[in-house]
Amino acid sequence: MSDIIENVNPLLQIDTGFRSYLNAYTRSYQNHMVDGSLDYAFESDFAVRQKIMGLGGAAKLFKAVNTADVSAEAKHLFMKCDQVGPLKYPEIYDIVKKCAERLELIVPIVFIREDMDRPLVYSIASELIEPCIVLTKQLCDMCKEDELTLLIGCECGRIQNNHCTYNMAYTYINTSRNVFRPIERSFTQPINSQVISALAQWVKYADVTASRAGMICLDKPGRYLDIMCGLYAKGYTDYYGRQQENIDFAEMTRLSAEIHSSTSRSMKTDRELTEVERSLLAAGEFLYCQTLYSWRRDVEDLEGHAESGQICDVRTSVIVGNGGQ
Repeated sequence: MSDIIENVNPLLQIDTGFRSYLNAYTRSYQNHMVDGSLDYAFESDFAVRQKIMGLGGAAKLFKAVNTADVSAEAKHLFMKCDQVGPLKYPEIYDIVKKCAERLELIVPIVFIREDMDRPLVYSIASELIEPCIVLTKQLCDMCKEDELTLLIGCECGRIQNNHCTYNMAYTYINTSRNVFRPIERSFTQPINSQVISALAQWVKYADVTASRAGMICLDKPGRYLDIMCGLYAKGYTDYYGRQQENIDFAEMTRLSAEIHSSTSRSMKTDRELTEVERSLLAAGEFLYCQTLYSWRRDVEDLEGHAESGQICDVRTSVIVGNGGQ
């Protein structure tokens, strides 16, 4: 009798147990892990973070950032800022949910901050604080849906790759007057010059990882360069204080195509490129990488024969100029 039922109704053979559901839900995420880090992350990002933690004085700096600075920032956000939800800022909430779903990330808390007169997005997280993404009201008013999707996706990537504490530590090195200034900076001791140098170096690599996450979240990843050039042209200033209103999208598109048409051995980049331009061109290589299309199986490969993640990282290293770090 049981044989007859199984033949008639194959659905009865499906295992509906919770553990089976959990295994199925997490299987794709586990397939994206390589040596303890996510496959889309730029390899130099993780390598330099490991290097930073081994430098003298870094442990004390990061302890202060984690226990005091991040906590003070979170307290201000929860007390003074509006939290995004299904009823308040529902359009932004839908974007956050979409980005979290595409990166297989738990939906982070999102705040709208009105006490800053600057178009800015950033994220905070620590061992004591749940991950939060912060958007200034000015940024929300300035951006279209696809622009917010890209920026929120980048911050989801920073959360997913543990960038937040390093970003907060970066605010101590005073590289630009436009660098984000947190509510509190509790560390008062001199910072090791090697830590300063390594953090400044790391930012270039962290940008690549975050941009790749943003591309994964976009409905059309191929519009990455168009969207970012548009944001900078509007006056967008990033967390690190970088801005470039005179950026030329047509020229950037030409450079991107020229660079990608070169072999890894013959690739060259103009020494006159700004840090913003170099960052965008480096991130753009991910559009030709198999890893992007393993995350977004609903998107068609631009060329039909995407390169491996390893080759993509090699080419990205040349553009960033990290000497193969």
